[in-house]
Amino acid sequence: MMKRGILGSVALAVLFLAATPLIAHHALQAEFDTAKRGAFTGVLTKFSMINPHVRWYFDVTGSTGTVSKWEVIGAGPQALRDNGMTRIFKAGETLEVTYAPARDGSNLGRVVTFTFPDGRVVTLYHEDPSNPNDR
Repeated sequence: MMKRGILGSVALAVLFLAATPLIAHHALQAEFDTAKRGAFTGVLTKFSMINPHVRWYFDVTGSTGTVSKWEVIGAGPQALRDNGMTRIFKAGETLEVTYAPARDGSNLGRVVTFTFPDGRVVTLYHEDPSNPNDR
């Protein structure tokens, strides 16, 4: 009887651990409001090519001179590697960023576009593949 209880507990633990990766990933729309857009201009302080999402970190100076820290995330690093975009982001460069805001109101967003000092616009997220500048 006790042996069956232990085996049942072990089986339950194995099922829970096996299911954790399935429930750990989240939908983009659960974390970000993809129907809205925000924007800022900031100095890129760090660019991280880490899984599961690429991350850009910015210092954004407000109208009163206070600096706020922002983070925007994108797809996985392989997408940027495949498109030769790993070297276009340079710390210290000022970029204009549009993003889908985090639902929790934090200084976090899902990158939509980057506008570089030379005027280049790079779109990294859009909802309508036939119209990438839909918003």
